[in-house]
Amino acid sequence: MQSEINETERNKSDEDFSLKSYSKEQDIADQIINNSRSMISVINRNYIYEKVNSTFCNAHMLVNDSIVGKSVVEVWGKEAFEKAIKKNIDLCFSGKTIRYEAAFETPSLGNRYFEVVFRPISVGSGEVTHLLAETFDINDLKHSKQKAIEKEEEFRKFETNLPIGFLRCDVDGKILKVNKSFLKIIGCNEEHSVVGSNIKSFYPYDDILEIQYEKLLEHNTTAFDRVYLKNFSGTDIPCRISGYLAMNGSGNPSYIDFAIEDSSRELMLENRLIQAQKLETIGALAGGIAHDFNNILATISGYAEMLQDDLSEKSELSDKINKIQGAVLKAKSITSQILTFSRQVEQEKVRVNVSAVLKETIGFVKSVVPSNIIIKNRIIKNDVNVLADPTQLFRVFLNLMTNAIQAMEEKGGTLSVNQTVVEGKCVKHDLNKDIVADEYVLLTFKDTGIGMDPSLKSRIFEPFFTTREVGKGTGLGLSVTHGIITEMEGEILVSSKKDKGSVFNVYLPVSREDNDLPEIRNNKKRILFIKGNKYESRIFSMALENSGYEMVSVSDLNKLHGVMTDANNKPDIVIYMSDSRQIHPEKLLAIFHQLMIKIPCILITEPNLELLEEKLLNSGIITQHLMKPVSLKEIRNAIRLNIK
Repeated sequence: MQSEINETERNKSDEDFSLKSYSKEQDIADQIINNSRSMISVINRNYIYEKVNSTFCNAHMLVNDSIVGKSVVEVWGKEAFEKAIKKNIDLCFSGKTIRYEAAFETPSLGNRYFEVVFRPISVGSGEVTHLLAETFDINDLKHSKQKAIEKEEEFRKFETNLPIGFLRCDVDGKILKVNKSFLKIIGCNEEHSVVGSNIKSFYPYDDILEIQYEKLLEHNTTAFDRVYLKNFSGTDIPCRISGYLAMNGSGNPSYIDFAIEDSSRELMLENRLIQAQKLETIGALAGGIAHDFNNILATISGYAEMLQDDLSEKSELSDKINKIQGAVLKAKSITSQILTFSRQVEQEKVRVNVSAVLKETIGFVKSVVPSNIIIKNRIIKNDVNVLADPTQLFRVFLNLMTNAIQAMEEKGGTLSVNQTVVEGKCVKHDLNKDIVADEYVLLTFKDTGIGMDPSLKSRIFEPFFTTREVGKGTGLGLSVTHGIITEMEGEILVSSKKDKGSVFNVYLPVSREDNDLPEIRNNKKRILFIKGNKYESRIFSMALENSGYEMVSVSDLNKLHGVMTDANNKPDIVIYMSDSRQIHPEKLLAIFHQLMIKIPCILITEPNLELLEEKLLNSGIITQHLMKPVSLKEIRNAIRLNIK
């Protein structure tokens, strides 16, 4: 009996010990859960909170009893429950551990980001009866990640937007990573086409990379001299390259980072500066020679005239003296062009409509262009003015179009002529000028001819430089064009590819204000203009009208006779273009003699005088002889000399 009592007491003692141990373990567990920094709760299948820890209560500023027994809907609201919480709880009750991010507001913490983890719990049987919910405050981590993402995006934009190529390769040259700017420099669209290849394939010589590697071993960061890289089309691109050699933990070379900058523009500007200095030097030298040569020509011409006066009119030597004078005039035409190139002949400028002169030039060229060449033109604005000598502007356009046609004369092609207006600040970079006009007329002459290599392109503005056969060109066309445009404070830029064609871009400052116009004496003198080529005639007429003269144009004998016999409207001077088709030199001479006209007459001819033109020149009715190409200043000076 006593033994049974003792056994009962022992069992009761063991049970009390077990209860005390369980209570102690439960207390320790509760303390661990309550001291956790995350919110912990237990939810049953009816979505009811059965247990929450102190962190959960503190976050919601509630006591334990006010939460336990409440549903999830009551705590978080119906919308949040239906939208996100319920589906995750249901998935957890199916036996899955669910982890997701959520943003919600608590009274103590405010609106923050949390990571929520639902873990399934089985009590007794294997069926999931509860879930353990842990909610971690990840707000600081989330913001840190966001800042890291923003910084990474900022650096990515910085790396992408800079016009500098970045490239990483291993020490053997295998490319590991590149940015978009590098792809642009080498003319490639896809990164995978480059990554994995060897950087040596972009160098013209394999040993260049070896030399750079040796320099990087001496100095981890090194800027190299200008190096040419080959792009995907095989074209050499001048580049400035800097390198950085990274070391691993053992102190051995790990990889190389290269920064690559396309210096094509820099090289182009250097070449333009060198060319400008060269042309300035050549211009100064050529101008001095031209002035001295003009003095010699004046001596030859003077002695020829004196010799002519000493001879009788029927002397056989008269014809030879006329040939000498003709040669002198041709030589003067060449020296005049040299002086124009060297900008030692100032242009007399008036406000002139660019598109009007351009259309006249296109019309003139179309009338003589070969059938295998097509001329296209696109004029954006028709009412744009520049300060220019219209005859010189016509000469610029004619020279550029003629040059383009000559480049296509063998195989044919297309000449595209475009005119538009651009803001000065937008082309400041292209013109390489610190001070630019507010607006420029941009005239583009693009041909599909034989093109030029860089060595040829660098010499095209030099006087007497020509690629044409001997006797087919003086080599002064483009040099004179350059001189005229420069005198107008404009710019001419050239781009060309061998066998692809050339593009000449002419920038002329737009004239807007009335005070841009030079002061011109309005003497209202009446000029009878006997027209020749209709396009050139319109240019000459435009130039003189803009200078304040009253123009009367005739192109046939009847009109000429009518003007000359009108006593009330007789002209003060006659300008005769010798290529007039209706009024030939001998007919003009006949009318002057028949009507006994004593009006001064200016003759404009080509440099090569024909026999009838020489006869007219020596007839005594011509008071001034001008040879093409003639400028507005030359015409006006001739008018002033002949009108008292």
